[in-house]
Amino acid sequence: MTAKTAPARAGRADLTRERVIATSIALLNERGPDRVTTAQIAASANINEGNLYYYFKTKRALILCIFDRFEDEVVQFFDKDIGEAAAPDTYMGFLREWFDIVWRYRFLHRDLVGLLAMAPDLRRRVRAISTHARAPVVRLIEQMRRARLIDIPERELDALLANAWIIATYWVVYLDVQKGVRVLRKSHMEWGLRQIASLVAPYLSTSARDWLATV
Repeated sequence: MTAKTAPARAGRADLTRERVIATSIALLNERGPDRVTTAQIAASANINEGNLYYYFKTKRALILCIFDRFEDEVVQFFDKDIGEAAAPDTYMGFLREWFDIVWRYRFLHRDLVGLLAMAPDLRRRVRAISTHARAPVVRLIEQMRRARLIDIPERELDALLANAWIIATYWVVYLDVQKGVRVLRKSHMEWGLRQIASLVAPYLSTSARDWLATV
């Protein structure tokens, strides 16, 4: 192998690995982990199954790799600074971006019980994500208070945060179990956003509530 061909081959391998991951996310979102085989993933990624095992020895390893990506996106999302915004749509944009992350990795939430059985350590990592998210969300609420957009009594904050997290993260589970929605669409994401809006509406200022009625 020449010095020139080695980087080119490595580049092709990286592209193939990315294609496998992207293909896997799409299939797992559509069908769920129990209904997707490594053979189906390989076929959809236009490689043979043996080649797939070069990148991921098992389906479990592939799913854990996808969870790593989700985890990285979540940390980056909650660690970014949105500044001292005073407009309601800034905060709605923040919430919409979170819903979009959950949407892109929706099988991780919809099929979480089965995934925990497959990889019990995910329980700790899911809990760590929730813990990591609390401080940025509290800062966001404090910004909204300073902007006179919201007024939440301290005694009610913990319950509101818990309920908002449940809705914002597990709305896909509710739709699947309670409504029989197995194939999620973007309209279902809007449904989830409306549930959050109804949860915080009683605490919004009049101007923020009027704005919310227009979106």
